[in-house]
Amino acid sequence: MAHALDLGVNLVDAYQTEGQWEPLAQMVRPRRDKVLVSLYHNAPEFVARNTERGARLFGHVDLYRFPVRDGTAIDGKTLEDWDALRKAKEAGTVRVIGISTHMETEMVKALSQLEGLDYIFFPYNFIHARADYSEFLPAAIAKGVGLIAMKPLAMGSIVSFDARARPDVKPENQRTSLFTSQNRTILPAAVAELTGSLSRLPDETLCQAAMRFVFSKDFPTSAVTRMWDDQWVDDNYKAIGRYSELRHEERAALDAAARVAKLLGPRWLPPDYQWLERRRSRCRSPSGSSSTSGRSSTTPSTGPSSATRTPRSPARASGG
Repeated sequence: MAHALDLGVNLVDAYQTEGQWEPLAQMVRPRRDKVLVSLYHNAPEFVARNTERGARLFGHVDLYRFPVRDGTAIDGKTLEDWDALRKAKEAGTVRVIGISTHMETEMVKALSQLEGLDYIFFPYNFIHARADYSEFLPAAIAKGVGLIAMKPLAMGSIVSFDARARPDVKPENQRTSLFTSQNRTILPAAVAELTGSLSRLPDETLCQAAMRFVFSKDFPTSAVTRMWDDQWVDDNYKAIGRYSELRHEERAALDAAARVAKLLGPRWLPPDYQWLERRRSRCRSPSGSSSTSGRSSTTPSTGPSSATRTPRSPARASGG
C-alpha cells in the first residue's frame, strides 16, 4: 500500500467484512488529503451506522456504495438504505454515493429510481466488452453519473491465458490453465494463436494490455482491480503509461485471448462470475469496439486495494 501511494495512487477501495477499514485508516492518515477513500457496504448493519463509523475512522468518506443484487427489485429496504446514504451526503460525512451491480437491468433501474446517484460500479474488460450496455451507458452519461469499471481482469482469471505471466502470479480464483499438455491436445490451434500473439507484445504481459484496453475507453471514470504485491502495483501502473493508445500487437493478443475464452465457455471463470459469459453470448458489437457513447474525462485507477492516477485528468469521484 505504501508503494502504491508513493506512485500516486489516489483511490483505495475497502470492504468492511474483510477487516480492511481500521488498518486502511491508519495507513492513509498521514496523507489523507491525497487519497480518495471508497467504502463498500457488505455487512448486515444499518447503512447509517456504517457511514458514521467510516466518517469517524477517515474524517469523511469520499465514496460509499452498497450492492444491488442481480435480478432483485429496488424494494423498500433498498430505498431505505439509499435514503440513509443521501442524508449522510447532506450531512457531509459522505461526499458521493453509489451502487455496484452486475446486470444492465439493475443499472437502468438505479438511474431512474435512486435520486442523487453519483456513480455506478459495473463490470468491464476486453473479453466482455461486447456486453450490451446500449441502454445503460448513454443514460448514465446523459445524467452525469460516474462510471467505475470493475473486473478489468475478471478477478485475475485472465492471468490463466498469459504464457508470459510471472510464475508466482496466480489468479484470485484459478479455474483454467491453457498451457498444459492436456489443454494443448484440446485447443492446439487456439493456444498457438494466442502464444504467437503474445510473443509480439513489446514488453508487456497480457494483463497489462488488458488494463490498457479499459483505460483507453472514454466512458469509465476509473477502473478498479485487486493487487496483492508490489510487482502487481508496478505492472498495473506501467499499463497506464500509454493509456490512450492500444497498439496493433496488443489488440491481436487480446483478440486471440477472447477467442480462446469463447471456445472454453464459462469454465475459465470462477462460478460466481460465469454470468459474464452468459451476457457475452447475447452481445452484438465486436470485441474491442463496444457499442458505447464517448466520455470526455477519465481517471483510470486500480483497487480494491488501490487505484492509480493517470496523467489524463485529476481524479474525480463522480462523473457529474
